[in-house]
Amino acid sequence: MKKTLISAVVLTALLTTGCQDQETQAKIERLNQTVTQLTAENDRLKVDLTAEKERAEKIIPAIFVEKEMVFNKSETIKYPKPKQGEDYLSEEGKIEHSVFTLKTNVDWLNTLLWEELTRDLWEKLTRDENENNKRNVPTREQLVAELQKNFDATYKAMTEERTKGDEGHLSVDFIGQKEKLATFSIGAYEYEGGAHGMGGSLYLTVDLISRKILRLNDLFDEKVLQKVKDLLWANYTQDGMVKDDETFRKKESFNVSDNIYLDFKGVHFIYNIYEIAPYADGEQDLTLNWWQLKDLLKSDFKQQNYVKFDEDGKE
Repeated sequence: MKKTLISAVVLTALLTTGCQDQETQAKIERLNQTVTQLTAENDRLKVDLTAEKERAEKIIPAIFVEKEMVFNKSETIKYPKPKQGEDYLSEEGKIEHSVFTLKTNVDWLNTLLWEELTRDLWEKLTRDENENNKRNVPTREQLVAELQKNFDATYKAMTEERTKGDEGHLSVDFIGQKEKLATFSIGAYEYEGGAHGMGGSLYLTVDLISRKILRLNDLFDEKVLQKVKDLLWANYTQDGMVKDDETFRKKESFNVSDNIYLDFKGVHFIYNIYEIAPYADGEQDLTLNWWQLKDLLKSDFKQQNYVKFDEDGKE
């Protein structure tokens, strides 16, 4: 009787265990199916996100800008009245320092413009400091601190030397947009006494898709630069109307400017004050039309379709 009872208990336990194993196995299979489905869905989402990111990157943003002050300070210093015979001395001096950037609706473009604006300025401000610091792109706080330090040092020097004035201005401006190309300029002006100050502009044409600034070597191979130079010289001399010996810059020292920007007309080669003309004539713009440059442009540049040429080579 006891053997029969024990056997029955063991059989019941085995049957129960078997049922539990089957249920567990079924649960595992269902979980595996769920994991497989979730993995597949996750993979699809990754593909969709990648495609969406690629589509977003190909969308050309319309650029909107607003001027943004980084540093802007001025003060007038009153000097003691000049003694008799010192009428040539100034009775006051003025110091004006300012830096303005642009805030656009595109974050990476803001970063690029900040780097271009501050690179040379930061090196100038920190030239007496260590080399590693020079190469860094400053934060706004770092730049403002150095600009204030420079302002204070200039103020002190002016009070000691009775300087007439000291001006330093740097500003980013938006020139315009042509489809995926946006053009900016960084204007600089300095005055440290004398008859007049010195100013100039650096132009930047930015590809809004590749996020890079187009430089001279993006347009032309080294081997065609002589032909570009000949075209620029013809422009400079008005196709020979101005004789070579009458030009401000002589032909042997005339160069192809790497300060360029692009628009619907062609490539603008910018020459700042004194480069090819006297101070009174200001900045010089020698523009070569696209039809003049078609056969000189790099094939890679043409493939970007910045300019669409017809069969006659005209835009």
